[in-house]
Amino acid sequence: MTALLFRLAARTGVWAASVLAVLGSVALTQGTLAGAGERYTPVVQSVPSPPRWFLGTDGQVHLVYELLLTNAFPVPVTVTSVEVLGTAPSRPLARFSGDRLSAAMSLLATGSVPTTTLPPSGVGAAWLDVPLPTPQALPGEVLHRVTVSVPPGLPVPTTITDTGGAARVDLRPPTVLGPPLLGSGWAAIGSCCDGPHRRAIQPINGRLHLSQRFAIDFNRLGEASRIVVGDPYLNVSYPTYAQPVLAVADATVLEAVDRYPDQVPNHPRPVGIEEADGNHVILDLGGGRFAFYAHLKPGSVGVRAGQTVRRGQMIAQVGNSGSSSGPHLHFQVMDRPSALAADGLPYVFDCYEISGRTPPLDVLLQSDPRTPVPVDPQTAGPQRASLPLGRDVLTFPPVPTPSRSCP
Repeated sequence: MTALLFRLAARTGVWAASVLAVLGSVALTQGTLAGAGERYTPVVQSVPSPPRWFLGTDGQVHLVYELLLTNAFPVPVTVTSVEVLGTAPSRPLARFSGDRLSAAMSLLATGSVPTTTLPPSGVGAAWLDVPLPTPQALPGEVLHRVTVSVPPGLPVPTTITDTGGAARVDLRPPTVLGPPLLGSGWAAIGSCCDGPHRRAIQPINGRLHLSQRFAIDFNRLGEASRIVVGDPYLNVSYPTYAQPVLAVADATVLEAVDRYPDQVPNHPRPVGIEEADGNHVILDLGGGRFAFYAHLKPGSVGVRAGQTVRRGQMIAQVGNSGSSSGPHLHFQVMDRPSALAADGLPYVFDCYEISGRTPPLDVLLQSDPRTPVPVDPQTAGPQRASLPLGRDVLTFPPVPTPSRSCP
């Protein structure tokens, strides 16, 4: 073993010798330990939250979850493919490689920066969205076959494939809700599964949470499909501002906060975690599911904790309070009555229409909000029990509707 160490150090330098110190003082043959069937797998897989599903406006079932990848080697490794395996491992449900993998991966804390390379001791996340044709195609459990490349010069193969990250799929159907808003022109900004909400893992009270996994920021397109009509630094210039916000179901109000001022659009002041939600309402939907409405208009919250509300009842108005750069309604469903320390759950709206799709979010953010937003009508049509995807523009019924009233 001493001779092996000297030969490796001479060939690869101090870097390789330090790797051997971590890998252990046992005989190595192409990465396999002297024990029975043991081998080095530099990336450790884990799934922190059960995979969950919803029906999207594209007609596909979306199985959505995160695969965390921890690099336990003291050198960088690169993930080259991730395969999602169901009940038939020989036929993967999905394979992520090349550009598709790059778009789906980042380091854990920098979700907006794509990368497939994990630094030493680094943790990456594969933000998985697995499309399936029907709910019947959902597996009861998933596994993952992950292939990584390792720098040359180590006593392990330069390519290592490992199967792990077993997780049971939550097969329960998503919660069916009524509209949270009224009328037309509502752009579903940041909706699942590639917007900023999707990758907003938060370290709260010593644990990781992703309460915003299926969150949507609703922004209304007004006259000539403009986000702003007038002075962009005035809230009243936004067609979104002061629009009625509705209870999405018969529910009990758990929390109702109305004490924070609006922000100045495009010039928000920094706020702490206490004020991040702004004026907000949390509804108990039953069954361990809670609806959350954030950034409401000051003085508009018309409900109180402990009150029972009915589907379609007006509970507040859209505002620009809290951690917000412009008027919008932030809406999500979660498993605990906490906007951050909870697990985001899927939901669908029972009936609405799609009028088209906007350009991608990064294009919208670079555009003047006073210019008309182009809406591609190719996807226009009625929807039933689906979740709006990012870029969808919605028309909700113009008046509140009772349950099971879809035409």
